[in-house]
Amino acid sequence: MAISNFKQALRLYTNKPAELKRLTSNLLDAEGLCRVRSKQFAEAVFLFSSALEVDPSNLYLHVHHSLALLGQGKTSQAMGGLMTYLEGDSEHPTARAGIHVLVAKLHKQMKNPTTAAHHIHEAMRLEPNDPEALLLYTQLKGRAGELYEEATDFLLRNEPRKAINSLNHAIELDDRDPRFFIRRGVIYRQLGQYNEAVMDLEHVTELNHDNKDAERQLAITYNQLAIELYAARDLQRALSVYNLALKHDPASSSVWVNRGDCYRELQEIGLALQDYLTAHNLNPKDKDIRIRLSTLFDARGLTYFDRGMHMEAETEFSNAIKYLPQVYHYYLHRASAAYLQGNLKQAFEDYKKVVELDPTNEIAWARLQSFGDVSELASKPAVARKSSLPSLKANQVEPKKLPHVRDRSPVRLSSGEREFYDDLIARRTRVRDSLRSQLGYKTDKKLDTRPVDVRFKDTRQGIPNPFK
Repeated sequence: MAISNFKQALRLYTNKPAELKRLTSNLLDAEGLCRVRSKQFAEAVFLFSSALEVDPSNLYLHVHHSLALLGQGKTSQAMGGLMTYLEGDSEHPTARAGIHVLVAKLHKQMKNPTTAAHHIHEAMRLEPNDPEALLLYTQLKGRAGELYEEATDFLLRNEPRKAINSLNHAIELDDRDPRFFIRRGVIYRQLGQYNEAVMDLEHVTELNHDNKDAERQLAITYNQLAIELYAARDLQRALSVYNLALKHDPASSSVWVNRGDCYRELQEIGLALQDYLTAHNLNPKDKDIRIRLSTLFDARGLTYFDRGMHMEAETEFSNAIKYLPQVYHYYLHRASAAYLQGNLKQAFEDYKKVVELDPTNEIAWARLQSFGDVSELASKPAVARKSSLPSLKANQVEPKKLPHVRDRSPVRLSSGEREFYDDLIARRTRVRDSLRSQLGYKTDKKLDTRPVDVRFKDTRQGIPNPFK
């Protein structure tokens, strides 16, 4: 009777009073809730619909109307009223969390786990300790773990795309588990999708700054990308990406080596050496690092020698020997530099070392035979020692000069010495161009863009492998 009277009163007004509208909708709402409690859902739906016609701004009426529709099994229609409430209410976090939980349950029943997970996460954001939200989250987290294992199985069967699809669903259910993002990022890297890989891995580092696995995988990803840029001769971009890799994993010797190779191609020899030395300190047993160091020091020594800077050349040759003492021609080079400084004892010892490493080396034997009594020479001043040396131009049998010194006389060299001399000049020409920026040279020659390993092999040609 009261509802009928209020409706009649409303019909009498052209401009319906707000208070009368509020009272009428509240009365209809209360009667509708009574019908819901008695499970008279059809009548409840009618009453709530009437209340919404009177006062559609009442958000709670939308919720009550949805509850009545759920009682009738009309889930899809009920969802509309619940979403209207969530979109309109921003002042009652506890109530909103409860509605999010209800919507999550409905989507879970409708086999929409992704949408359910979204509402669970929203509910937990509003009310972190809500028991129903925590229970649903645990259930969804378990399903996400199953999808993670499923992705692992796909990887074992070499089906990375299916693995990514499973991980996508796992992340939709639980976007707080870093394992899902790391695994997906690794797969993206293996597929060459570096942007996607970086996004996933950086997301993990943003969530957890102490995640060492994510940091390491980021470094690997940046390193792999830089290697491809290096291979494409985009050296400046490769250098920038190597810097990012080192930011995330400064203890990776391989990244230091790769950046050193990049610096070497850019003719930044000093920076390349610094990176190789850092890599060597991190991994002293790595033979490839020692080969790079010794080869670069030897090449710098030859360039210094060619400019007449014999003291600096001897230092560089000594560094080359330090990192790869099994290579005999480093001793030949240092002996030449020592000889021209008057350090005959050092030259003699180096030639002896050459013979020890390569008993068939004719050049070293010839030099040793030309020295005579070294103990006597060692006690004389440097100038006297130079003048008292037996002539190296005595005859064709004896070598006429050190093979490393540029020939400025018309004296002919023996055939064996000429072969060694020509080989040295050719090799010195190859290494000189890559070192010109270090020593102030200017050149119009193009940079040697062959792969690093090929160049190193060329430099080491004829050297016995000391690691076998």
